Amino acid sequence: MKAGITVLGAICLLMVVVFASGCTSNETVLYQYNLSEGQSPNYVGAQNITVPNGTNTVKVRCENLTRLNSNLNTSYVNIYLLNTVPVTVTLTGNNTNIVATYNKSVVEEKSINLANETSPLSQTFTFDNTQTKGILIVNVNAKGFIQILTS
Repeated sequence: MKAGITVLGAICLLMVVVFASGCTSNETVLYQYNLSEGQSPNYVGAQNITVPNGTNTVKVRCENLTRLNSNLNTSYVNIYLLNTVPVTVTLTGNNTNIVATYNKSVVEEKSINLANETSPLSQTFTFDNTQTKGILIVNVNAKGFIQILTS
């Protein structure tokens, strides 16, 4: 009897540790993007990501964001959540054309200004918008790493 209670207590303790550690997370890595892949001479990059149906939460994890070319005054990353599936875009040196294509489809957006950053910046954004069908990431003169997680 005493041994049974001890085993049951050990199992309960193990379950508490597993749940507290987040081992039961249902997050899936949807996409990873290395921002240093921006195109010269304007160092502009754009990525379109399709979000799977049934996604409830999108988490955007940005790591070690900095300016790619310190001689340029402009440096930023914009993240747009769209209520439509994005299509491949062609960069023409002016990213306003990219954003204008999706202007009516933007449901949420975040902007990270890196122009005055002196050390790498890391941020995580969580979006709980079930209307999200796609993500558009536009980066200008930025380097670092972005990971998209869904659940």
